[in-house]
Amino acid sequence: MNNFEELSPIANASLTEGSDETFTGLYYGGIDTPTTRHLANRIARIEKGRFTVLAPSGQSAIHLLLTTTTKPGDHLLVCDTITYTTRWLLDQHFQALGVDVEYFEPQDAPVLSSRLRPNTKVVFWESPGAFTFELVDGKAVVRACEDHPAITVMDNTWAASTFHHPLEVGVDVALISITKTHAATGGVSLGAIVTNDRDLFERTKSIAALLGSHVGADACASALQSMSTLAARLSCQMATTSLAIGVFIGMTGVKRVFHPTLPNGNSDLFVRDYVGFNSLVSVEFAWPLDETIQLLDRLKVIKIGYGWGGTISLVNHFDPCGWPSAKRVGLSGSCARFYFGLEDVHDIERDLRGAFGS
Repeated sequence: MNNFEELSPIANASLTEGSDETFTGLYYGGIDTPTTRHLANRIARIEKGRFTVLAPSGQSAIHLLLTTTTKPGDHLLVCDTITYTTRWLLDQHFQALGVDVEYFEPQDAPVLSSRLRPNTKVVFWESPGAFTFELVDGKAVVRACEDHPAITVMDNTWAASTFHHPLEVGVDVALISITKTHAATGGVSLGAIVTNDRDLFERTKSIAALLGSHVGADACASALQSMSTLAARLSCQMATTSLAIGVFIGMTGVKRVFHPTLPNGNSDLFVRDYVGFNSLVSVEFAWPLDETIQLLDRLKVIKIGYGWGGTISLVNHFDPCGWPSAKRVGLSGSCARFYFGLEDVHDIERDLRGAFGS
């Protein structure tokens, strides 16, 4: 600050003062710096929103938003295709606090108004869903909630703020794990809550400050640098994914391949709502589990790991038993999820064919 007139007073309102600008109205380094604010505004723009609250991770962004919007006795409607860590957060933490968590299936979206209660505060979904990539009709959810004060929230991490923009169709909040594709090459952990609702932004920003849910300027600088290559990386990965899907479909040991671009009950929704696709692909193999794991261990270019979003291709085996989505699509047996990174597409093809003998 150049003088005391520029120093914001110690007041809750100072937390969000000047948040639309990069350098004005800065209050405290833990709340905002020019770098953290620059990333927040950049994320808001590419998500077609006005306001962003940054968080230390995608999971912490979910926790922060639900802490802001729910209290004991409230009702939360959640699509059952959310990833397992989000479900653990809801079942092990929020239900223990007294929040009533109820799950719905993707096909319930057009009739979701019948599930809303007077105390329903949030309707939350992830689309495409984890592992089986079922799609939720976000427009139908918005229509179902239009006469209800519940906040509609979509986890838009899969689309990388590029292939789909839920705020444009009336969704109240887009949640993002910036750790994944956005900041992948920077190797940093960050999350984001994006909205057009200034009141919700200010409430969430205040709770973030009170909880000490701060992000560092260095991590944000790394994320900004990583985002400069976002479009190029996604274009490369789409080409690799298209080739890999073709390889899988031609393999005798493959029972089914799961990806939103493939013809299935959701393909019309994908064509309507998305302009590109992520490089996550799930495969159900015909071999027994132990044989599948032996074949997966033969992969060289594609490494073993749970994460995704970075430059390195990864694969992990998963057990779908007990998953609602797995029951709906009849998924059983040996399954693996592949993430295709930035290695040469022909190296990945040779790796797949060499491991699985096709």
